[in-house]
Amino acid sequence: MQRKFLFLLAGLACVVLFSWNCTKIDTTQLGGDILPAVDNVYTFADTLLIDASREPLDDDTLRIHRSEPHILGNINNDPIFGKTKADIFVQLKPPFFPFYFGNPGDTINPNMNQKTHFDSAFICLSYSAFYGDTTKPQHFKVYQLDERTTNFSDTLANLISFQPDRPLTNLIGEATIYQPDLKNYVFLKTSKKDSVTHQIRIKLSASFLAQIQVNDTLSNSSYNYFRNDSIFKMAYKGFAIVSDGANSANGLFYINLADSATRLEVHYVAANANKLDTAFTSFGLYNLATSTVTASASANYVLRDTSSSEFPNSPDPTALYIQSAPSGSAIRLKVPGLSGMTNRIIHRAEIIVEQIAGSAGNDIFSAPQYLYLDLVDSGNTRKYKPIYYDLNNTQSYDPDNFISFFPAQGIDQNYFGGFKRVIEDGLGIRSYYNFNVTRYVQSMVTRGGTNYDFRLFAPYNIHYYGMKLTYKNNLAYGRVKIGNGKNAKYRLRMRIIYSKI
Repeated sequence: MQRKFLFLLAGLACVVLFSWNCTKIDTTQLGGDILPAVDNVYTFADTLLIDASREPLDDDTLRIHRSEPHILGNINNDPIFGKTKADIFVQLKPPFFPFYFGNPGDTINPNMNQKTHFDSAFICLSYSAFYGDTTKPQHFKVYQLDERTTNFSDTLANLISFQPDRPLTNLIGEATIYQPDLKNYVFLKTSKKDSVTHQIRIKLSASFLAQIQVNDTLSNSSYNYFRNDSIFKMAYKGFAIVSDGANSANGLFYINLADSATRLEVHYVAANANKLDTAFTSFGLYNLATSTVTASASANYVLRDTSSSEFPNSPDPTALYIQSAPSGSAIRLKVPGLSGMTNRIIHRAEIIVEQIAGSAGNDIFSAPQYLYLDLVDSGNTRKYKPIYYDLNNTQSYDPDNFISFFPAQGIDQNYFGGFKRVIEDGLGIRSYYNFNVTRYVQSMVTRGGTNYDFRLFAPYNIHYYGMKLTYKNNLAYGRVKIGNGKNAKYRLRMRIIYSKI
């Protein structure tokens, strides 16, 4: 009896502390590794079922900056989520102006020295990651953008739906790429010591190489497009690297445009003081402007096509579907059991999301690295807002105050959760996610308030009314089919561990 009295007294003290300042409850401790055992005498556990439905998701305004990873390739055979096509547009520039190839005093002119010449040119892309089927080849084509293109700007982060305003007609190179081959070293033809790895290399046509040579003439010539940045940008708008995969193509390459391995390589044989030298010059992407070179233009075109897929045409009635941005999908969660819940000490409240094991394509297309959970305030013009308290338990923020709307240091993923985990049991191998909403639920049962619906999705960036917040997912990386509240095996649910007062 004395033990029970002491326990109730301690519980009452906790509630008083919470009412004074909700941040005084350290749910990192209570909700982490020191949870009290569930004995159904002093500590209890309830599972609340979650009703869920599809939620509209507007990410058509998504923009990508030149410093962010771009995607290139085709997904043509995802039976659940359909197709994805991704093309890259990039402007690559000389390292200085007025520009010349080689070193001062070099000769690259077969009329003056027949052993000198321009040898070859390549578009090179720095490859960093891959999503999809690595066994299927991808075919890429390189087009030189039309000089009359007017909408390819070097001052904007372009929309993910970008397309040039002139047709792509000037094909200057193409190649078939196997992802496993990119780990192999490639030794450059006109360099005696240089080699590269993890680089997509597409050889350009002899006609493009000849154009480079013709336009690299004397500095006082009207044909010299290398005199300054302004003239160069008028003639060389940039390149389109277009994914042209056959039906077998089934993956996306992640490209770092800002890396030095992304470049236009021009290889040549030069003469200086009667000595021959084989070398190459690189034109790269300029992330920031210099005194002589403006920043480069870049864009990523991404098209999703779900017209022949399970989602949204013939969805499983016991499943929900989340596809990563862009043109992703979201779901709305309702937890009716939270309404009217009596006051109690919440040791842990979490939402549990489980992937349906064995779904078509799971072996090739992994689930998103991160999901995000926020609140739906249908009665407010600002419909969506962050979850109170639990995004970061060391930072104060207020979703109802736009000045302090979001934690200044961002989400503490180790506390809040939302990152992909993997489990293997009798149901199979599958991904799952946990979201810690302990302090939010404690506030609700102690102080009362609205039982908001939740929104669950896989963003690239989080957008709140002009505010752009970087998230940890890669663009178009990940999709997941999860169980809903009707799925007996993979039920979407909220689990609460608590003590009575």
